[in-house]
Amino acid sequence: MSPPGMLRDLVVVGASAGGVEALRSLVSGLPANLPAGVLVVLHLPPGGTSALAGILGATCVLPTTVAEHGAEIEPGHVYVAPPDHHLLVDDGCMLLSDEPPENGHRPAVDALFRSAARSRGPAVTGIVLSGALDDGTAGLVAIKARGGLTIVQRPDEAAYRGMPDSALSNVLVDHVLPAAAIGRRLAGILAGPSGSACPDCGKTVHSSDHEPGCAGPDQLELADQELRAALWIAVRTLDDKAALARRMAASADNRGNWGLARRYTQSAEETGKAAELLRSRLTVGQSEARTPRTGESR
Repeated sequence: MSPPGMLRDLVVVGASAGGVEALRSLVSGLPANLPAGVLVVLHLPPGGTSALAGILGATCVLPTTVAEHGAEIEPGHVYVAPPDHHLLVDDGCMLLSDEPPENGHRPAVDALFRSAARSRGPAVTGIVLSGALDDGTAGLVAIKARGGLTIVQRPDEAAYRGMPDSALSNVLVDHVLPAAAIGRRLAGILAGPSGSACPDCGKTVHSSDHEPGCAGPDQLELADQELRAALWIAVRTLDDKAALARRMAASADNRGNWGLARRYTQSAEETGKAAELLRSRLTVGQSEARTPRTGESR
């Protein structure tokens, strides 16, 4: 929870596949007097230009522009990351970086989230929307660890639920809402106390719409969130290494170098088993936590 009197004046939003519609829904509900600047990263292909600022600006009452290096972050403005540059936060300013891609993307959601958490701490609200894979999870962990607020789009409402599901599996988020509801309720969320999302009903535990009888945070055994995020990154790295080894084995086999092909195949199998072992340990208990109680339905 943010310290008393702390103004949450920075909102960082990450999306990937299916993210344009989710972003349109979110920004269409933002009020004209939103007391925070909003920074948006959508995974974009390198090169060329992006029409995202214009697309969002057509449905948003707030000024919506492409982020500029060194520009000040103003409340009541939406800033969109340009293609092929990470969007970062340095105190009250935006920075654009050409550092290497993260999770295969530049701009990357994690890069924005981490820099915002490091620079602004509990003043930050992080939002994960539709997308595949898990970009944004480690960054959301960093925001939560530094006292920031965390919001995730409801997975069953997202066009691609990979990013929301990953975030919910690794972070005890404060709010789980449809994208449009995030926009409509964001000003009130920024002004109100931080809560924790119930894993049973998906609603904020301390909010009036929390369902009685659901588990609260005091009943949960909380894991080390930063360690879990680091382990998920390790899983992804091992998966990538195994995939590369399989491609190298196929290439060696096509060239008739069967000894090298066998070594690459063995490496792929060993690396794949290591990834599966980590994955199984990280996901153990998650299915039980999400299994409805007797007499309940999903």
